[in-house]
Amino acid sequence: MKNVFFALIVGSMFALASCGGPSAEEQKKLEDSLVNALNQAFDDMNVALDSVNATIDTTTVAPE
Repeated sequence: MKNVFFALIVGSMFALASCGGPSAEEQKKLEDSLVNALNQAFDDMNVALDSVNATIDTTTVAPE
């Protein structure tokens, strides 16, 4: 079963490679799009973490 699965993956890779694939300009557009999406996700995560930290700072009471 593993050999069949591996053969399908390798065969599909060769088929995709023989089709030519995207041009350099299309690859650059896809790369830029991915970088922008990752940057936005990272910024959103930082905002969420900052709001959690602010909530923890305002609700934490020092022991007496």
